[in-house]
Amino acid sequence: MFSLLIKNGLVIDGTGRSPFSADVGISSDKIVALGRLDHAAAVTTIDANGMVVAPGFIDFHSHADAELLKDPTDWPKLSQGVTTEVIGNCGISLVPGNSASCALFFSYTAPVLGQIPFDFQATDVGSYLDILKHQGVAVNVVTYVGHGSIRLVVLGMVDRQADNQEMAAMSTILREAMEQGARGLSSGLLYPPGCYATTSELISLSRVSREFGGLYVTHIRNESEGVLEAISEALQIGREAGIPVHISHLKACGPRNWPKVKQALTMLDKARDEGQDVTWDVYPYIAGSTTAASLFPTWAVAGGTTALQERLHYQTVRQAIKKAWQEGVPGWDNMVSSLGFERLIINNVKNRDNEDCIGLSLAEIGAKRRCDPADALMDLFEIEGGNLAIQTNHANEQTLEMILRHPATIIGSDGIYSGSHTHPRLYGTFPRVLGRYVRDKKVLSLEEAVAKMTSLPATRLGLNLRGRIQAGYYADLVIFDPAIITDQATFQEPTRTATGIEAVIVNGRVAIWKGKFTGELAGAIITSSEPT
Repeated sequence: MFSLLIKNGLVIDGTGRSPFSADVGISSDKIVALGRLDHAAAVTTIDANGMVVAPGFIDFHSHADAELLKDPTDWPKLSQGVTTEVIGNCGISLVPGNSASCALFFSYTAPVLGQIPFDFQATDVGSYLDILKHQGVAVNVVTYVGHGSIRLVVLGMVDRQADNQEMAAMSTILREAMEQGARGLSSGLLYPPGCYATTSELISLSRVSREFGGLYVTHIRNESEGVLEAISEALQIGREAGIPVHISHLKACGPRNWPKVKQALTMLDKARDEGQDVTWDVYPYIAGSTTAASLFPTWAVAGGTTALQERLHYQTVRQAIKKAWQEGVPGWDNMVSSLGFERLIINNVKNRDNEDCIGLSLAEIGAKRRCDPADALMDLFEIEGGNLAIQTNHANEQTLEMILRHPATIIGSDGIYSGSHTHPRLYGTFPRVLGRYVRDKKVLSLEEAVAKMTSLPATRLGLNLRGRIQAGYYADLVIFDPAIITDQATFQEPTRTATGIEAVIVNGRVAIWKGKFTGELAGAIITSSEPT
């Protein structure tokens, strides 16, 4: 007898093959039968007539590190069919940390990870994963370890090259993290302290990750004027460290850089043709969101967001920052220049006096407050500090669709936790692909899209028994109506839950049924040592 039987569904198995009608038999946490199971008995039977049965979605680019501690249901992702979260991205992982690094880390990452629980005391990957295991989570969890977090422990938020002793200390911390279950090393080279690292530092640390079969996953150093050079750096790190490379949220920011998307894909295809192991992900929106601190030149943020707030008291510093925005700094991703103040929208503040700025561009705020937009940004940051978050209107549909179509592209939400006006990708990424880009715009076939959310990320992570509907695989499944599945989250109402998801099943247990959480916390903590 099956513990769960799904009957009459249209199976899209995650491999990219054409859909087929089949029943799915589950025993405990595994799929054990697939085909016509007309006379089979089961404890629970779901009739999926008119529905698609697919592998549960894997969010390859998640920032739920802190949110999983506060909300074990992981509702924003679970509700859209995600059964596995991949956290620790952009060089920002909640661990490792110590008493000296935590204050700097928490203040800078607030618009990305959200508020850290006040009683959080884990200092390494192992103790963090133990907390998740003890409390239970509704989704499976895979983690990278963040290069920025490691560097913060050893060097703090200083703008300089690491010496030999510091390199050895970072290597030791990384090795321990990999031994405790991290799946690879992530970097965030737009953000301090990662932006202060040299290429040779990243090559050296990537070699440690390689010892454990890990990946090098990178938010590259520049996604605007220097995007091609930044991709070249990522490829160099992969070649010299002998490690697979994955580029996070591939894009080229700003209208004058949009032609570089085609060039970037050509460069990546050439690397793949020459035998380099490189992939990338994308989210299905033409706008992004991040911390407003990333708009400032890297020297200005040395020492952390509080140090930047203090520097903004001085007109000489403000003039130097304005000069950097106007003239640029070699190698720095100057989003103020590439996007312009009219494409930078404030979407999170903490001070009530600044709430009228939410949803307005910096150009609009400058006009409203009768000041230069540059001064408006600096005035806001001087008050808000690390809490200030921005929406970046950086892409267009043509470039997004070009990336989506590429067979190596994986889907990742990059969902961040910046408050009630967060980016809608947190709640809408996967249904948006299936509704807007499959059903409505026909950019992808249904089976292509599902593969980008399931088997492709599972294979990239070495999750050998996840990401497909196949006997012997873990029963991570989503049942949805392809005719109506739609993202409902918008920039005005970003926390609206998607429609069209009938059921979400994690390790054989039904976690969502007809839009409601069932109470099941069946997620597994998947470490690098587990053969899944």
